[in-house]
Amino acid sequence: MKHGLHLAGWTLLMGMAPALAQAPSTDGLQQALATRFEGDRTGVCVQAAVVEGGRVLRGAHCAGTRPAGAAAARPAPPAPPADASFEIGSVTKTMLALLVADLVQAGRWTLDDPIARHLPAGTVVPSQPGREILVRDLLTHRSGLPPLPPRWQPAQPANPYEGLTPARLLSALGEVRLAQPIGSRFEYSNFGAMLLSLAVARAHGSDSLEPLLRSKLWAPLGMQGAQLNRLQPTPPAASGHLPGGLSTSPWTAHPQLAGVGMVRATLDDLVRYVQAQLAAAAMPSAATSNAPAASVAGKPSSPAPSSTPAPSLQAALHLTQQPLAPGFGMAWSIAQPAGRTVVFHEGGTGGFSSLVAFEPATQRAVVVLADTTLTDQGGLGDIGLHLLGVPGPALAPRRAVPLPATLREAMAGDYLLAGLPMRLWAQGEVLMAQAQGQSAFELKLDSRGDFYPADTVGVAARLVPLREGERITGFRWHQGGGALVAERAGARPALTAQNPAWQDWAGEYTLAPQFALRVFEREGQLMLQGSGQPALAGEPTGPDRVEVKAVGAVFEFTRDATGRVTALTLRQGGQIITGPKRQP
Repeated sequence: MKHGLHLAGWTLLMGMAPALAQAPSTDGLQQALATRFEGDRTGVCVQAAVVEGGRVLRGAHCAGTRPAGAAAARPAPPAPPADASFEIGSVTKTMLALLVADLVQAGRWTLDDPIARHLPAGTVVPSQPGREILVRDLLTHRSGLPPLPPRWQPAQPANPYEGLTPARLLSALGEVRLAQPIGSRFEYSNFGAMLLSLAVARAHGSDSLEPLLRSKLWAPLGMQGAQLNRLQPTPPAASGHLPGGLSTSPWTAHPQLAGVGMVRATLDDLVRYVQAQLAAAAMPSAATSNAPAASVAGKPSSPAPSSTPAPSLQAALHLTQQPLAPGFGMAWSIAQPAGRTVVFHEGGTGGFSSLVAFEPATQRAVVVLADTTLTDQGGLGDIGLHLLGVPGPALAPRRAVPLPATLREAMAGDYLLAGLPMRLWAQGEVLMAQAQGQSAFELKLDSRGDFYPADTVGVAARLVPLREGERITGFRWHQGGGALVAERAGARPALTAQNPAWQDWAGEYTLAPQFALRVFEREGQLMLQGSGQPALAGEPTGPDRVEVKAVGAVFEFTRDATGRVTALTLRQGGQIITGPKRQP
């Protein structure tokens, strides 16, 4: 679940591994899992399935003994049994979307209903002139709500959603002040998902989502191991872990809010779920009443799954897959890696990771479950792409490697991490880090060139160095499903331009929370730089229009009535994102 989606695996195609022309054999699946995870520094155990037509392949692999040099080296946790249930995190949201689609199909809701209509009378819901938060905004994370309720502090950090009640959630809703136009920008919001979960439970007069999910989804599909929010589930649950092998607590939430990410399920449960999704994807769009006009492209090239859901359930599943906003259906993400349409969702909790993905055109699907939180270690997108047969990053484990002295010295320095001073320094042969007011800790290096806190710290995080040529200018800190950028003191470029044609464009534009685009001139070249990314050369191709051909992006500047540049629009890969210019 965490606080974000992990799309990099679906869009990063540099260093691509070859695609599989067809679903792998059992041996091929096992080999792919071993290639990706053997010796991985996280100590993860995974279970995976590939579905194509009526064929299902299953495999499992554990990383093995922790790498040499780790603190207090010990064997990796034992592999979960084949019938163990896993926390699936935010994949739960796609099941919540099914309950919404069911209400839409029954004529009780529409996607354009204001969510206030489905909350208790008197609830204060933030709105803007002429615009309320709609059901569709919550499904596509475009409500403008923050990731979590304001001023909420978990009583149990290891089980953060425990203790949050519907009353506290609704009270927090009244405190929100929207910082952007509703529907204008993606910001992943577990707050919004909990609000939608509560509304669905209230629509059925239920004090829990579990009976709704069981009657409308799990029982019809034979998902016998699926359950919600239980500390002692049946069948036995896999144990969750931090990277490195430390055990973690299960996650729970109030049963009316648990649609945010509290389902546990077995591999076989999710195989049945994704088989039903493939059957629904093969439906003509016209067969689904109330469905948006656009549909996921492609027709099946192999027989439909052997067990087809009932027509009403199939239609509701189909509705959840249809595009509602750029890159999103009803909770599902929709991406086009290598020009192919893939529908997917990743999930992560404090000790687990999951991935469900399918390609309607080839009628192939993948399920991957992990007993370790990998959200901040890059997720499961690389193995998911490979098993779908879509070109993607080459498979490789994250192994602990020695830290070269030159890199240790290059990383040392003073940084600002989202305004918080942080210092990195060499201490003998190790690299230490300390944020202001916090304890110092050791950073280690892995084989992908990323740093991570030593296992003894008990923090699941990843630090990605940012470079300009040979110089390290900052780093991107991944933790809790989000990412913050740290800049080395004095490394920020001056946002100015000498060329008169570019002077009005120079400045910083906020395109998403924690992501800004900087426009400036350097050595006579127009440069554009996103947060945590290298600066790229831009080519003006028209009035207030710039292309960065290296990444297939077009940037268009907007002026007000006085001629002042006030905003920038990014167009890339079918996505359109607009952000205001930060004024002095």
